[in-house]
Amino acid sequence: MPVTMCKSWQALALAGSALLLVSACAPNSARTPVQPRLDPTLSAAEREQSRYGTVLRLAASTRASGDPGAAVSLYQQAIAMERGRPDAYVLLGDTLVEMRRHQDAAETFDQALKVDGDNSAAHRGYGRALLGLNRPEAAIGHYQAVLGKDSSDIQAHNGLGVAYDMAGQHDAAQAAYRAGLEIAPDSMLLRNNLGLSLSLAGRHDEAIALLRKVADEPGAKARQRQNLALAYGLAGDLAAAERISRLDLDEDAVQNNLSYYAALAAVDDTRKRAATFGVHPSETAGDRDEVGARRRVAAIALDGGDVELGLAPTGRWFLNLGEYGSARQAASAWRQLRAEHQDLLGQLSRLAGVQDGDQPLLVGPLSDAEHAQSLCNDLAVRGQRCRALPL
Repeated sequence: MPVTMCKSWQALALAGSALLLVSACAPNSARTPVQPRLDPTLSAAEREQSRYGTVLRLAASTRASGDPGAAVSLYQQAIAMERGRPDAYVLLGDTLVEMRRHQDAAETFDQALKVDGDNSAAHRGYGRALLGLNRPEAAIGHYQAVLGKDSSDIQAHNGLGVAYDMAGQHDAAQAAYRAGLEIAPDSMLLRNNLGLSLSLAGRHDEAIALLRKVADEPGAKARQRQNLALAYGLAGDLAAAERISRLDLDEDAVQNNLSYYAALAAVDDTRKRAATFGVHPSETAGDRDEVGARRRVAAIALDGGDVELGLAPTGRWFLNLGEYGSARQAASAWRQLRAEHQDLLGQLSRLAGVQDGDQPLLVGPLSDAEHAQSLCNDLAVRGQRCRALPL
């Protein structure tokens, strides 16, 4: 899948995982000034001239210095001092989300809501944790609870949109983003997520127009340009996707992205597209563990109050058997290769390419990297080009 531009995922990209994360890992530039980073009630608790406030301040300083593990211990001390107050629970939960300990975070926010069932910061945090656990249906209710108290809450509008997109309800997601944009029309975060939602829903012209504006802004970074490349790829315009990808990515990453775009652009039917992205897992998976592993639309960049929409791998692998000048050439090559290597390729299917232009011949699916690489090795012995590719 297309590679991310943030450091926390560089190792995965360099290892050839080709993971798509179409949003930022540090989206501070997208934060709207309408809402402060820290909930006012939490800020007030940190300013208290008491032992409890002192520990919260120390925990915040430790967390800011890059030692979240020590901050966790301090927040736990604060909870032990004042078990009837939600502040330390919420701050602990936020820290656990940033550490990607989403299950621990969810349990912590649950405890906060047992102390104060109307606490908006706890509901928002619980929503983020549930999105991190690939449980968007459960997250929706928490964001709705926040908006029921304060319809101007930007983070809740955005989080609700991401949850709906992950659940495959793109119309509802776009309504949530647009509601947030009525309050903060300049929010790069909301416009980014709305553009990606439109693209996932097949509304390509609208998506490209919106994401182009975002990418052209002075504060835009590599992630915004690559989101635009994704939108072009999903629309089947691989030439534009390639041109934009080359602004930030190396050659291997560009070629990997183009293979991915060609595969996704082939899914025209809305329901089939949703299944490809994993947003209707009941049709493609049998139990909750498999649903979580195969869900493709994901919430990323869960740090702070921001939640960005992205795509994550489903665990399926395909073989790239070469580049061809048209869909007809790729289809003809596949028929020939399948006949020549029936013992290796007979059980695989070809992903239909885009209608026009150069495109890869992708076949699969395979359940894991080992099987895919083994087949590539066997094909290489026979003189056939092959590259294992996660989708």
